[in-house]
Amino acid sequence: MKKILIALALFTITFTMARTPVRSTIDERVELFSIIFRLAGNPEYNMKFAKHYIADINAHFAPYKNEPVISFAKELATEKNMGFSKVMFLAVHLKKSKNGFAMIPEQNSNLIGKWDPADAEKFVGLVNSFYRRSGFNLFFRAHKKRYTQATKDFDQSIDGFDQQWYLNYYGDHQVDYRVAIGLGNGGANYGPSVTPIGSKRRVYAIMGSWTFTADGTPIFARETYLSYLIHEFNHSFVDHILEQSPKIDSMLIASGEILLAARRKEMKLEGYEDWHSLINESLVRASVVRYMIDHKQSQKEINNEIAKQREKGFTWMEDLVQLLGEYETSRVDYPTFERFYPRLTTFFEKTATNISH
Repeated sequence: MKKILIALALFTITFTMARTPVRSTIDERVELFSIIFRLAGNPEYNMKFAKHYIADINAHFAPYKNEPVISFAKELATEKNMGFSKVMFLAVHLKKSKNGFAMIPEQNSNLIGKWDPADAEKFVGLVNSFYRRSGFNLFFRAHKKRYTQATKDFDQSIDGFDQQWYLNYYGDHQVDYRVAIGLGNGGANYGPSVTPIGSKRRVYAIMGSWTFTADGTPIFARETYLSYLIHEFNHSFVDHILEQSPKIDSMLIASGEILLAARRKEMKLEGYEDWHSLINESLVRASVVRYMIDHKQSQKEINNEIAKQREKGFTWMEDLVQLLGEYETSRVDYPTFERFYPRLTTFFEKTATNISH
């Protein structure tokens, strides 16, 4: 009877999670960091789709463009290639602390390889000074109506998004889903995560906004944004495996460098300039196709997605999708994605050898 009750409880929890929709927010940390790197001049944080919102940003923050945090952000971008997802990774590693922010204590930080600890500590201190001096919270609260409408419209557009698929596919049930809309982030989307001590891992999809009406209202068409949401959540289940395993890193470095050298031009166009990104993006994009297959999308749609990824430089996509199909049908041997990783390292080694020849 006890086993039956436990099984019933687990089923109830899983069923509830599957039925609970993911709700989006406008995250103050995301807006703060994106505005700082906009003022610092990073191209990926200077897209101009949200014209009215950007005009408000410029009007409010122009007097603070020479703040120390802006100068340090410029230095990090120039000297340490700081930008894109690295920025958002630090943002989600912060928690509100009085009139500022502090680092969330983690057992195993996935900031390693993205931020030097001394740089992160210095940057957060400067962020807090900027936050107070610029009246950032006043700006944030002044746009509450805009934010509320954006999250409402986004949530309607992704209705039916299947979060349970990730738990089943990756075998990792200890997660807390978060969706944050970056209204000024343009066409850039990111999938960071953080694991606070004593809490579930928080997996994020930080979604950009690149379609607007003439009056500045964001438009979130399902056929446009849902696929990117599916993509970004995959990152939160994939990236940390390679980032936190020196053994896997050492096994993949040779093949990863070969593949990057062979597809450097295409990868640079996508904003990927290191082999870690190439490997993780390969796995994420192949897993998006598996999501499409598992949700009975048409063969034409699936073939189009594979073709799109091949054009972007991931010429091994079809074979990788097929390999992940073997993972799905062998879950007794591979209960989690991480357990399957040795097969993936072998795949990339063979792919690199073929490309070399």
